[in-house]
Amino acid sequence: MGRDSKTSRFGGRKRKRSEAQKEHLLDIGASTSDSSLPTRSSYAGKENTAVVDLQKAKERADGYQNSFYNERKKVKRSHKVNADQVSLLADSRHENGRLRAEVGNLEAEVGNLEAEVSCLQAESSSLRADVASQTSARRRLGKKVHTLVEKVRRIPARIDTAINKAKAQAKDELSQLFSFTLKEKGVIPDETRDMINDLVALDSVRPNKVVGVLKRIVGKLGIGVTGNTSDRSVRRIVKEGGVAARMQFVEAVGKSKGVTLSSDGTTHKNINLESHRATVIDQNSEKQTFFLGIGMAINHTSETQLEGWEELIEEMYKIYRTSSRCETTDDARDFWLKVTGWHSDHAEDQKKLFRLARELKLKWERQRRGEQAFSEMAPAQWADSLFLVSHNVVAAAGGISAWEKIGDAERCKHNHEVFTDFIRTIGQAEFNKLTPEEQQNIDLFIWGGCCMHKSLNVFKSSILAMQQWWIENNIPGPLKMFNRDNAAAVTLGEGTGAASCAEDRTSGGAMKVASLAGAIFRHKDRKRGQQDTLRYFWDHETGFNICFPDTSNTRFQSHAAACEIIVFLVYVRENKASRTLNHMEKNVERGLLCTPTRNEFVVIALMNQNVDVPYMLEIRGPLRKEDNLLKLGELHRKVRAHLERIMANPKIITGLDAAFETATLNGRPWEKPEVVYAALKRISEWKLENVDDLVVTSCKGALTGWARFDTEWADDGPISKLSPDNIERAWLEATNDGNESELGILRQAAKPSPNMSLPYHSAMRMYKANHTSAYMPTLASSDRQEIRAQVRSEDASGMNQQRKHAQIVHMKEVVDRNIDRDNVRKERVTKAQQELANTTMIASVAELDTAFQIPVRTLGYLTVAALDLQLNWHLANPIPEHLDSQVTSASGIPKAKSGANGRGNQDSRFTFLREAILKRGDFQQSSSMPPTAPVVPEDYGEAMPGIEPPEVVRVLQPVDVDDAGYDSEEAWYSG
Repeated sequence: MGRDSKTSRFGGRKRKRSEAQKEHLLDIGASTSDSSLPTRSSYAGKENTAVVDLQKAKERADGYQNSFYNERKKVKRSHKVNADQVSLLADSRHENGRLRAEVGNLEAEVGNLEAEVSCLQAESSSLRADVASQTSARRRLGKKVHTLVEKVRRIPARIDTAINKAKAQAKDELSQLFSFTLKEKGVIPDETRDMINDLVALDSVRPNKVVGVLKRIVGKLGIGVTGNTSDRSVRRIVKEGGVAARMQFVEAVGKSKGVTLSSDGTTHKNINLESHRATVIDQNSEKQTFFLGIGMAINHTSETQLEGWEELIEEMYKIYRTSSRCETTDDARDFWLKVTGWHSDHAEDQKKLFRLARELKLKWERQRRGEQAFSEMAPAQWADSLFLVSHNVVAAAGGISAWEKIGDAERCKHNHEVFTDFIRTIGQAEFNKLTPEEQQNIDLFIWGGCCMHKSLNVFKSSILAMQQWWIENNIPGPLKMFNRDNAAAVTLGEGTGAASCAEDRTSGGAMKVASLAGAIFRHKDRKRGQQDTLRYFWDHETGFNICFPDTSNTRFQSHAAACEIIVFLVYVRENKASRTLNHMEKNVERGLLCTPTRNEFVVIALMNQNVDVPYMLEIRGPLRKEDNLLKLGELHRKVRAHLERIMANPKIITGLDAAFETATLNGRPWEKPEVVYAALKRISEWKLENVDDLVVTSCKGALTGWARFDTEWADDGPISKLSPDNIERAWLEATNDGNESELGILRQAAKPSPNMSLPYHSAMRMYKANHTSAYMPTLASSDRQEIRAQVRSEDASGMNQQRKHAQIVHMKEVVDRNIDRDNVRKERVTKAQQELANTTMIASVAELDTAFQIPVRTLGYLTVAALDLQLNWHLANPIPEHLDSQVTSASGIPKAKSGANGRGNQDSRFTFLREAILKRGDFQQSSSMPPTAPVVPEDYGEAMPGIEPPEVVRVLQPVDVDDAGYDSEEAWYSG
């Protein structure tokens, strides 16, 4: 029992201790693991696994060792207890033996454990070495990990740096992409030049404002502008656009089948200006109109105008032929060969200009044709031709002796003239070989007059007819609108010459009232007049503004339109401080209350709405049927027929039942029906009895005007003989509004820029009008360089200043010619006065008859000059018409004029002299007065028979020169 119990007891204790030891060892291992050894999670892979196993082995060894120490301590405590309990030891010796056996076993076991611990320690040493190597490896890995961690830590900063760098680079690229540089290496690029040209020419930006406008606009778009350009550079760029426009025109002419020209002139600040335009008709009959600029002319003669055209065309072809784009041998002469039509107004100088231009075209055509024929001649023919030319040159110079005396320059001139005539002769011979149809196509050159000027002149003709109607029918006409001075002369000097002169120089009627109303309601000085109050009044009364027509200037239909606006003067009077109208306003009021003037107002308004406005709508309205002037013959025949229809029955426009279908020229509704209805109402309201008669008279005057101004479409005229193809080749605009507009644009442009040169303005307008902006991109860089060089050359040449100086030189030449002319006239006057003073008057008819019987070339024979001298004496010494009259008579002797149209031949002069002698004799017998001594006027003798140009001696008045018939300034001076 005791052994079993002890055994079981000891065995139980042993088991308990073993479990306690295990738990203790586990605790020790855990603490050791926590304190000294790395954990499994500290390593990765195989190295971490080896470290963990080593820790476990060490933990077991330490546990065993601790258990051993603990057991030994217990044994010692047991010995101590046994010493204290000797008695118990004796009882338990047996137990002690057993325990010793167990202790031995335990010691053996401890030895085994120590051996195992030794092994474990050895193993631990090797593991420590492995751990050391793993630690170094871990350190290396830690460094790598640290390096990677640092790299990872720096990645955000590096990313930020890269992003910032990318942003900066993108910003630079964007700034380059969305920035504008005016110059590249100090030179303005072609694209920038085009943009500057567009801003100045198309958008009217002033040259000194271009850069500021660019910066202001693109700045709002986030685009920067760098660089700058001077005002001079901008102006040169604009002139480059003008040079390009000329090249564009020459290229278009080269591809055309016809070119028509038009021009118009005006004076601005006493300087003659000429506007030039051309319409180019291509092979497909498409038209493009080109503005060719405005030039300065020293005078307005036809010859000078043609010289301006020649200079303009020569300059254009010179520019184009020096360009790399030139692929033809055509020159300015070939241009004139393509000209097929000329458009202008109806002035005589313009008609003469057309004739001169036509002669120029024929001259160049024959010369070109002759050159071609001459180049195709055989060498033998060349030799014969050159021999003939040489012979003619010497003959033209006056023979061999004269030829040897002249210089080389004069010889070259003679050679050129004779050879040119010879070539043209050849050309004419070749031209004569062509068929009539071919000749007509080659010499095609048609003139057409502006339809707007036709209507303007016809309107004037109808007004003059109405004014004359009152006189012819002995009906009191419209009240005369005297100005302040003439009114005083008529009122205070009734019956005097001053009153008569005032009466003769003063007019009245609707046109005069309209003109005066224009001076009030549309004063040419925009600071004066009632123009704004008139507009406010109409806006208040009708809801829309009305500007009074500009009757102060030459404006088409301005006076006719003025007849439609006449009800405002009462407001003008009542709003004045004095509540009275001034003299001009009173005149307008009197005219509005005058019945004859009211008749004219109504007639003008009705004719304007029924004939004039429909006519102009057919000419340039949006619904016009034809845009070619050459095709408007039927329209003008229709106008005449409509006027004749109105003459036959004026009620179709003046009757209360008037309908637009029959009243208007085109059968369409009136443009302003309220004007027609108001005019028809006023006929009965104002009891206007002469409206129908004035309508008929107005139509007669209009027909007279049309007979003068629509001659182009005569049945046997040049237009009637044209083929359909030639009608297209000679296409002409219906009006000359283009040139009129360009001259008006120049006048307006000169107000803010009075120092602007004509070449600059012309270049700017040509660039815009000719759509050169689309042509510029077609030019190569070399072309642009040539254009820039051309502009610099023109600026350096001082051409504009030379033209101005030429004007002054011409004025000086005119002054010198006038002085010379005055001196010649003075000499003539002195000589004629002496001859008249020394003249013996033929006192009786018998003496005259005796002298007339003297044979020719005999002493005392009355030549034509002698008869004129006698007649001039009677003109210088007229007799009174009555004995008590101060009014003298020239005895019916006509003035001395060119040729035989004045005093006729010798017989008619004899008759005039005979009548003058008889009247003087009758007067002397009735008055019993002795013959008077000859009275010689101081200015007598400016013209005498046989002296060219012949002039007239007026009765007791200075002798004037009859300058009628001269169509040019040169003809006047050459006379």
